Parts: sequence; C-alpha cells; structure tokens
Amino acid sequence: MKEQGQGRKIIGNSRGIISVDFIFALTLCAGLCIVLFSLTFTLAMAEVGQYITFSTARAASAAHENPEKQALVGKDKFNELINRPVLKDLFAKPDGSWFLLGTTQPGSAPKADIRGGFEGSDFSNEYSSVNSEEIPLTGARIVFVPRLLNIKIAFLGSTSSDSDTGFSANLTAFMIREPTQAECWAQIKQRNDAILSLSNTTYKAMGGATSSKYIPMEDNGC
Repeated sequence: MKEQGQGRKIIGNSRGIISVDFIFALTLCAGLCIVLFSLTFTLAMAEVGQYITFSTARAASAAHENPEKQALVGKDKFNELINRPVLKDLFAKPDGSWFLLGTTQPGSAPKADIRGGFEGSDFSNEYSSVNSEEIPLTGARIVFVPRLLNIKIAFLGSTSSDSDTGFSANLTAFMIREPTQAECWAQIKQRNDAILSLSNTTYKAMGGATSSKYIPMEDNGC
C-alpha cells in the first residue's frame, strides 16, 4: 500500500513542465527566426542577381559588328561580375554556396541565356499573350536557385515540398537591342537607293557620278 501511494504521488508531480514549454517555445522561435533570416537574405541576393542580369542585358544590347558579338559582350559582362571575389563566394563557389546563379547544379559553370531578337530568337514564344512583332522580348535570362531556403526546421518541417529540387526562379531583363553595323549599312543602302530612284535625271545622275566616292555612314541608331 505504501509503494502504491508513492507511485501516485510521483505521477501527480507537475514540477518541470514549464521548462519543457520553455524549451519548445525557444526552439519554435529559433526556427521562425531562421525562416525569416533565410527569406530576407534571399530577397536581398535576388536583387543583386537582378542587377547582374540587367547589366548583362545592357551590355548585350549595345551596338556592335554583328549579333554574335553583341551576345559575346553580354556573356563577358556576366562572367566578369559573377567571378568577382565577393559575388563568386555567394553565387558560384565550386563546392556549392547558399545561392546559385546561372546554373542549377553546384560546381557547374554558370551561364546567361542571351537572346538578341534576331532570327526570331526572343522570349516571346514563352508568353502566349505577347505579340513578338509588336513587343520583341529581347535581353537576358539567368536562373536563380536560393539553396538557403531549402531547409528543415524542428517542429516546422521542410520549407520545400521536394527537398531534392528546392526552389528556383528566372531573373530576366528585357531591353531593346541596338542595330548592328551590318544592319545599319543594309538599311542606309536601301535609303540611298530609294533616294537615287526618285529622279533619273537629278538624283540618280548625281549619285551615279559620285558612287565610287560615296561612303555610307551611320549613327548609333541608324
């Protein structure tokens, strides 16, 4: 009888329950702080990635000899920015980092998708509501993978429905590409031929007499 009474006394003892509640609340608050830190830091790095994308598109949109060299200038700008010491540690560490820019796999070379709008190479086919003839979506697109958001927290679980895939988004910068040197020359030649065709006795005669001395030149916007 004495042992049974002592057992009931131990079960009825509620000392220490506040410590359990405190540990649970502290762990929950720490998890929420981790989530908020990951979210705010990811948004800040997304803005940095968006600026890199804009700089890449701006460099690729400048006039050059041909579209291939325009795209090459944009890629060179992207590689210049992504390989800077501070940004490389954030986005392109060989052994992986909190964020990936231009790639979805750690260790693989980052790259930017640049489309100049020549020969139908724009982003309009990915937007059914956009008419590519009216609004050509040209510029740069870079994939952004915030690995920092793909975490598991006690009492809260995983932040992603698929922990193997995680989160990813496309950073884009749409700009109007400037015409190339070849495009400007072709357009100015058409203008010159159209002017000479206005009058055979005046314009064509004068233009034909000086055709060997005429050098077509273009400004930045043709």
